Amino acid sequence: MRRIEKNYSLQIRLCIGILVFFIGLFLTGTFFDKYAAEALFSPDHTIVKLITTTGVYPFHAVQVLGWGVIFQRVHSSKKSGQVRGALCTFCVVAAVFLGYIGGRSLVSGNNLGSIFPSFVGNVPVILIFSAILIYPLFFVGYLTAERSSDELLARRVFGLLMILLAAYIVMEALKNTFDRPRYRTAILGYEGITFVPWYKPFSGAEEYAAEYGLKADEFRSFPSGHSIFSSLTMCIFPSLSWLFPKLRDKQPYLFAFGFVFTVTVMSSRMILGAHYLSDVSAGAIIGVLSAMASLTVQHRIAKNCERYK
Repeated sequence: MRRIEKNYSLQIRLCIGILVFFIGLFLTGTFFDKYAAEALFSPDHTIVKLITTTGVYPFHAVQVLGWGVIFQRVHSSKKSGQVRGALCTFCVVAAVFLGYIGGRSLVSGNNLGSIFPSFVGNVPVILIFSAILIYPLFFVGYLTAERSSDELLARRVFGLLMILLAAYIVMEALKNTFDRPRYRTAILGYEGITFVPWYKPFSGAEEYAAEYGLKADEFRSFPSGHSIFSSLTMCIFPSLSWLFPKLRDKQPYLFAFGFVFTVTVMSSRMILGAHYLSDVSAGAIIGVLSAMASLTVQHRIAKNCERYK
């Protein structure tokens, strides 16, 4: 119990410190977004595009991994055959769907599609990436769960998946509310599409997209989805310790690695002109708050586990 409390306390303190850091960046961006974007904008770096692609991978990969864990626990449970069959089918369907969404995200215009335009919306390519990089994690989740003696593993994983879902819903709600044009679009000289601060919702996005032949995604700058997804690694990476015993004493280090990963992806998004400083820092704030929520949920689960031993 003492080790659990120590790890939880340390990670919460880290979260608070990092949250203050990102809030500072957000306030800075609120006043200096345009200047920061002008200073960093350099959209033709292939390496930066590859870095930005990595930002979405853990978010999608861990979901398929998680459903593999839950599938194993359901399959080996003492529930009736019909209930187990229905739940196992749901796990497989969820993994297939989420794996496809992940593959589509990896080859989208904001990721590998920015290097290879023919990848965007190409179903065979999406399926290849899903089959190679994401779907095998379902079996990894199944096999590692099979070797684990953690009776609450499925509950831990399900709690994490719900946190990820909540963060995604918040992201979509905010993006559809603000309709902020991306910097790379605002500088192209289209009449009516210029720089706007995050706190002034942009109107007419659909009309401008239709008039100038732009993708709707060019008006989804605030907040940064890549920053949300990458900052969620501050709860995703430590969660790997549930499956791999050698990582159990490394949670704070995994958390710190998630922070470094987040800052790297945030920087790549600004360099490519996809987001402003306020966009990426707002996304990171959402991710850190999600990590804190996840820590609280997992702490309660761990305490319950210790209590009933």
